[in-house]
Amino acid sequence: MVTVIGILILIAAPTINFAKLRTKSAMQTLGTTMLAVQREAVGRQHNMIVMFDTAQAALRILYDSTNDLTENNGERVRTIPLGEGIVFGRPSSVPARPFGGSPVDFTTLVSGLPAVVFYRNGSAKESGGLYLSSRQAMLGMPRHQAETWAMELIRASGRAEWMRWTGTAWQRGF
Repeated sequence: MVTVIGILILIAAPTINFAKLRTKSAMQTLGTTMLAVQREAVGRQHNMIVMFDTAQAALRILYDSTNDLTENNGERVRTIPLGEGIVFGRPSSVPARPFGGSPVDFTTLVSGLPAVVFYRNGSAKESGGLYLSSRQAMLGMPRHQAETWAMELIRASGRAEWMRWTGTAWQRGF
């Protein structure tokens, strides 16, 4: 019995696309974080800022209790990594969404990083978006075209919308 299971694993393991699973997991982490940060801004009644650290492939969450859009001593900052093999960006073969083609398309800078600010009423400072992809997708490797996701943020409501590249078109949702 153990031998049969071992043979099945050897046959199936090479066909499992871990990069696709990691990319989806990173987008779900981003989505959950954005929702929680927006709710936190409403609950705490002060600005909450999500900074996008493209060099470190991580999110930095600033609890901006002074509402001055700067990182001050005593303000809490949390870092959330995107995960192994995940980067901000989209492959050149994937068409850009209406918000733009940059890896992170928010003009507000906090601590030198592009950021989205959630106000205490739950709205965002600006509309914009970002892309997440696997490193393999960014390199244009075969079988990895569908490992790109986009998040678009609506300013008035602070609501994020998710799009997945299927290899031929953008599809809404997970």
